[in-house]
This record gives sequence, structure tokens and C-alpha cells, in this order.
Amino acid sequence: MATGSSELNKWIQAALGLRVPGAHEGEVDPIVAALKRMDLLAVDGLKPLRVRVLGNVTTDYLADHLKLMLLRSGFGASVNAGQYGGLVRGLLGDVDLGPENCDACFLILDHRDIQFPPPIGSTAEEARALVQREADFWISLIERSRVPTVVMGFDMPPHRILDEQDGLAPGGLGWHVRSINQQLASRLPATTAIVDAEALQFRVGAAKWLDQRLYHLCKQPYSMDALPEIAHTLVAALAGLLGRARKVLVLDLDNTLWGGVVGDDGLQGIELGQETADGEAFANFQKYVRQLAGRGVILAVCSKNREEVARAPFREHSGMVLKEEDIACFVANFEDKASNLRHIARTLNLGLDSLVFVDDNPVERSLVRSELPEVMVVEMPEDPAHYVHALDSAKAFPLRALTREDLGRGASYRTIAALQEASAESGTDMDRFLSGLQPVAHVEAVDASTVDRIVQLIRKTNQFKLNLSIFSEAEILAGARDVVAIRLADRLQDYGIVAIAVTVPGNGILRVANWVMSCRVFGRRLENVMLETLRTNARSHGCTMIECVHTPTEKNVILPPILRQLGFESTGESAPWRRSAEGADPQPHYMTIIDRRLK
Repeated sequence: MATGSSELNKWIQAALGLRVPGAHEGEVDPIVAALKRMDLLAVDGLKPLRVRVLGNVTTDYLADHLKLMLLRSGFGASVNAGQYGGLVRGLLGDVDLGPENCDACFLILDHRDIQFPPPIGSTAEEARALVQREADFWISLIERSRVPTVVMGFDMPPHRILDEQDGLAPGGLGWHVRSINQQLASRLPATTAIVDAEALQFRVGAAKWLDQRLYHLCKQPYSMDALPEIAHTLVAALAGLLGRARKVLVLDLDNTLWGGVVGDDGLQGIELGQETADGEAFANFQKYVRQLAGRGVILAVCSKNREEVARAPFREHSGMVLKEEDIACFVANFEDKASNLRHIARTLNLGLDSLVFVDDNPVERSLVRSELPEVMVVEMPEDPAHYVHALDSAKAFPLRALTREDLGRGASYRTIAALQEASAESGTDMDRFLSGLQPVAHVEAVDASTVDRIVQLIRKTNQFKLNLSIFSEAEILAGARDVVAIRLADRLQDYGIVAIAVTVPGNGILRVANWVMSCRVFGRRLENVMLETLRTNARSHGCTMIECVHTPTEKNVILPPILRQLGFESTGESAPWRRSAEGADPQPHYMTIIDRRLK
């Protein structure tokens, strides 16, 4: 990474080498202090990000730690901490939370900020009314932010006036806090993510969470020891909002999914199952991994083994929780793991920065960290009983809301791998393969049932994305008639909404404000379906031309050749890409198109 300063580079490398979670205050403090003095916005290889932090508590120390954790996520950030007591005033207009002033913000809520606490002796009906009033108050404020926003939910009060009933029954302050957080999570827009402060308190530990003395001294409620974990969690949530969440979990096998080496110990010699403590721990780790796959994390295998030996436990061992069909890409050979990770990324049509690598061997982890710094390498403990905690604590796969598209993602990427194999094996027979999938493209209605996914896909997509324009739910719904949302289904599965074009017709030109397509459907010729739909829409508006504005980024370099293939032309680097709304489609797509907007 070129930085132009040896000292800056030194501290950046120290930050990237920090093991989080698990870092001690003595390791973190010097890096935080050094980075505080440095401007990271223009550092090569880091994505610039202007961040605001608002809270009624003091957030200066938290802001410094956020800068460190944002750096570890690939952002060169400036982090501006708001004034003490400035949360409500800031949201009401003292601070401009718009794209002209910042790119993202963190809103830090605290149990002391509760506006309508239930009086002792409140009835259940009164308590529920106060929760509704509280939620309405905060949601109306938070929705004023016009940039991606992460909200720290209310933490649990340290004292329980109603004893065990405080958090369990209506009328308790703890119950009030829990109920508000649930309302915030369900009602906030897709551009906002909420961090479960109660769960975060549990992970940090009650003794480390609150420093009452520090609060009285400078109005910072959190202990200094808690700040790295708090910042790590907040940044993980923001990374998910900004499309920087990881997608693929790449797993070693021997001593990672089971104990022992299957090639040496034999199928019955490996340790897996309920018979021993370690065997049960490995099975528990597999169970956790399979649950991750169920919520949309893509699984891959990267093992130094002969393939038939590596696959044998999946096929024949009764203790296996994971099955072959759970694995989107299975690589077992004796090449170095960095090369195999590159192969996995190419096969799944993803960048290396989408991968998370889990391997019990510290030598393999060190090699991958050195050769592929884009890959997240999880520091695994020696005891398999702690594997789940190690992976869970890495926060590699932040999730704002579970969608139908998430549930089908693993199957989508297994199809991608099959497409890669078919392309390599069948050559010009790709057309037969694609038509044999019996694909159907549904042009969906844009309404309350689809807008969340549309906003999510535009924000998360990086590779097939015309430019950096993003849209709120309100903007999408206001222009719903001219937003094209395509859902793909075939004989294998329903992939959900995977392609979006936001268009603006006028003056004889259909302008495409942005166009995104999920990498899950690359190679399916869905871009040809979108072109056909855009041409139809253009003609319905009396437009003779279709215009796209492409802003190059480090991620979307695939766009120019695709646009040319689709018949678009550009007269210069900053000129728009245009093509006629008439003419033939450049390539057969073999898809039946069903326009649900007409029903």
C-alpha cells in the first residue's frame, strides 16, 4: 500500500495486523493515538469516508477507535465527534447529516437518553403506550439522516429497580429499553442498521461495559477496555450497510471441521461426533457454519488433500453435519492455499475481499495474510470448543435484515460454479446449458413489499454498478413507475430480485440513473433481459435513446466491455454511454419475461 509516509505506513500496517477481538488496551492505545494525528482520506488503497458521530455522551474516544476499526475494514476515514449533549440538537438540524457533509454517521443512544420512562406502578397498557411514544420520538429523529446510519441501540440500565421483573414485565425500565430496541429494529429504513447494545454488553462483560467514575469525570459511559469491541461492532454494521460485508466462508478440513488428518488417520480415525468432547466441539462448529449457510453465507472448502479423500467424510461419516450440497466450491489439492483462494474467488465471480478464511494451522493463516491481505483471516484458537466464538466475534457477515434473497444465496453460487464448469467444458454449448435451465425473468412491481430489497441491492452491489448513486426508500417509491426490478427464477431455484435499473425519462432520452446486478447471476445474460426491458420502457415514454452514466471505480471495471457488448457507445472518458432504443438485442438470453407491473 503506497502511502507517501513511512511513519503513516508503519501505523497502518500495525492497525491491519491487530487481532480484533482479543486485542489488549496496551496494543490498541498507541495505534489509536498515532492514527488520530494522521489524515487517512487520501491514502492509496483505502476508500475515503467522512463520518459523523452524534451522542449525548462524550464520543471523542469512541471516534478515535472508530477511525482505527474503519481502517481495518479498508476505509481511510475522517471521524468527526459531535459535542456532548448534541444528539437531539444535531438530528434536529445543528449537524447536516447529508451527503454534502458526510458519507455515513453513527448515532450513539444511551439508557440515560430515555425520554418517556415508565413510572413505577405503570399498568401494562400505560407501559406499552410509553414504548410507542418513545419509539415514535426517536424514529422521527433518526430518519432525518440522509446518509447510511448505524444506531447504537439503548443499553440496559446497570440497576434494576423492579428486580427480576425489571426487564421481563411491562413497567420495568429494562423491559422499556428492550421493547424500544425491537421497534427501532423493525421500523427503521433500509439505510439504517441498529446494533444490539444488550448483546454487546453481554460480550464485553458488565464489569467492563460501564465505568461510572469515568462517566462522572468526562461523561463517557464506557470503560476504555470496552471501546475496541464497541467500535469493532459498530464498524461491522456500517460495512454491511456500505456493501463491504464478506460473502464467502472458506474452510480448511483437517483439524478445522474434524479432529485429525483424514488422509493419515482414515475415515474412522478422525474425531467428530458426540463420543468425545473434541468431537462434539467440531460437530458444534459445523452446526454453526451450516446455520450461517442457511442465512446466506456462501461456503467453500480449501484443503490440502486428495479430492476423493477430502470428500469422503462428507459422504460417509455419520458425525458430519455439513453436507457436500452445502459447499458452493470444493477445492482439494496440494497447491498453496493462497493460489487456491484466488481460484475460489474466480470460480464464484467474487473479489478476494469477499472471502473469510478459517484454518487451524497458523502457518497457513500467516501465508494467506501475507499473500492476500484482502482476505479476512480469522485467528483460530487451539481448542475447538472456542471455534464458534472466534468466528462469531470476527463479525465478518453483518446482517441488517434477513431477506428471501439471502436464504437462496448458497444455491445461487453453487449454480455459478456449475456455470463456470459448463463454460470450461462445453465451449460453444453454453447456449444449450443456459436454455436448459428454463429461466424466467419477472419484472416486479416496485412497492412496499420490494423496496427494502431494491435499496439494499443498490447499496451492496460493487461490481456491476454503473456509478455510486444511491437512493432512499422514499426516492425509489416516488419514482416506482420508472424503476425496473428483475427477479430471476429457473428450474433450480428462485434467486429473488437480482437486477435493478433506476431510470428517468425526458426529452426523448431514457436516462439510467443507476443500474446494478448481483454477481450471483453473472454469466446468465440477465443484462440482455434488462436491455430489452429498458428498450420497451423507452419506447413507451416516446424516448429514442437510452443513456447511462458510468463512473469508474476499482470494483466496476467490468462495465465498459459489457456496455459495448450491449450496443452502448461513449465518445469520451466522462461522456455518457448511449444506444438507440430500437435495434436488435445483441445476444439471446433464453429467458421468458413476465412483466408483473402489468397485473
